[in-house]
Amino acid sequence: MNTSALNNSVIISLLGQCWRWSVFLMFPLLLVLYVQFSGVGFADFDNGINQHKWQIILIYLLYVLLWLRFNRHVKALLEQRRR
Repeated sequence: MNTSALNNSVIISLLGQCWRWSVFLMFPLLLVLYVQFSGVGFADFDNGINQHKWQIILIYLLYVLLWLRFNRHVKALLEQRRR
């Protein structure tokens, strides 16, 4: 096995791990981006402005639904590239 194939395999494996972990890491990322771009301070967000919390949860659930929909395709594509 040459080094190019090994590097490719490592990169594909890393992309697969990033894809899996994106489900868990997307919620804090969405929270930070929402606070940053909406102009709502984190203290205000944390004190119980429910509308903003529901928006974050809905955006996250949409991401999870999209992730579930594309998961098989992404895994198949990564497996195809691994060969």
